Order: sequence, then structure tokens, then C-alpha cells
Amino acid sequence: MVFYLVGLGLNELSVTAEALKAIESSDKVYLDNYTVNFPYNLETLEKSLGVKIEPLKRSSVEDESILGVAGKKDVVLLVYGDSLSATTHLQLILSCKKKGIPYKVFHNSSILTAVAETGLSLYKFGKTASMPDWKEHTNKPTSFIGYVKDNLSIKAHTLVLTDIGLELGGAIRQLEESAFKEKVDLPKKIIVVSNAGINSQEIYYDSLDRLKSKKVKMPFCLIIPSELHFLEKEFLELFS
Repeated sequence: MVFYLVGLGLNELSVTAEALKAIESSDKVYLDNYTVNFPYNLETLEKSLGVKIEPLKRSSVEDESILGVAGKKDVVLLVYGDSLSATTHLQLILSCKKKGIPYKVFHNSSILTAVAETGLSLYKFGKTASMPDWKEHTNKPTSFIGYVKDNLSIKAHTLVLTDIGLELGGAIRQLEESAFKEKVDLPKKIIVVSNAGINSQEIYYDSLDRLKSKKVKMPFCLIIPSELHFLEKEFLELFS
């Protein structure tokens, strides 16, 4: 009766050997599939891991009903990227502690570290921002631009994670509109990382106008660079 929280990493072959043993020995394997545009499908993941996987709705993760199952069986929850990047999953571990449910966390790579492949120093990143899709909201939430503004003020880069279903053109238009409204001076060029960690990974470093017209595969993220070290600048120019 153990709850295993397993980070999948960035591709279908990234699960660690230690985590795979836990997956193979468990009674139920669930997948949190509502927080990200997966770069592969469920069937591909099932074939890679050699187990049957049950996708979970958002409500089934947030209401912690999965822990009710974990009180009776060995249960795995698969999470894209690292297992504890999202506060929802941290809450599950906190609840395990309170309820006395044995648990084990298996970490993995995530977008939070994969962005180092752009050449930007991870030590120079500030707070991470999340950009919602305005089509899903009656208003136009712009809290993400506040993070960008704060980070720029301390010469820190900003990683912007985009909402599921939000395409690049729409994300850039939201960025521009929010920056104009909040009087934030964006750099002339930003970075887009598409399909990080898999064979089809692409990194772009270009102007907002030019990026709008690019066909970029999901999932992707935006990076708003601040003042660049000469080595960062030299590295980024490789993606211009």
C-alpha cells in the first residue's frame, strides 16, 4: 500500500530504472494528463513502460481520491517532467504524510532544467510565470507579465510556461498586449523552446513579429531574456 509519484521526464523513454521497477510492481498506474500538451500519445507511453495506464481527470487528482486507492493498493501517478514541479503534486505528498500513507517520489528532468540548452545560465532565471489561454477566460489575466517585469528589474531571465492548447501566435499576442498595458519594455528578441528533450526539439531566438508566423509544435515555452552575458549571447545567436 504505497503511493508512488513518478516523474516521466521529457520523452517516453526517460523514466528512471528505479521508477520503472515501482511501476511494474504496482497494482494501478495513473497518468496526470491535464497540465501539459504531451509530445507523445498514451499508447506510445504504455508500450514503452509495458503497463496499462489510466488517464486521470483534473478533478480526480485535485480531490485526492487517488489516495483512497493508495490506502489499499500500490498506486503510481505518472507526471510529465519532474514529479514535484506542480504544487498539486506537492499537496498529494503532504496529504500522504498527514494520513500516514507510505509514499516514494521519483524525480526526473523537466523544462525547468532543460532550458539550459538555450545557453542561458539557470542561475540567472527569476520567478517562473504561467500564461493562461485568454480564450478560456472571460477576462484577460495578465499576472504573468508582472513576473516578467519583476525579473527584468533584477536582470533575471523569465521562463513563461504556456497553457495547454495555446498556440505560439496567440501566446505572443498575449505577451505583447500585456506588456503594452503594463508598460513593460520587452527585449527585441525572445526565445521559444519547442518539444524540449525529444528528437524534434527546436529552439528559436528571434523577434516577436517573426516568431508569430512560425509553425511551432506543442508543447513549447517562452523565455524572456534579460541582460545577457557574452557567452549567453554567443550561444543564443546559434538559434537566430
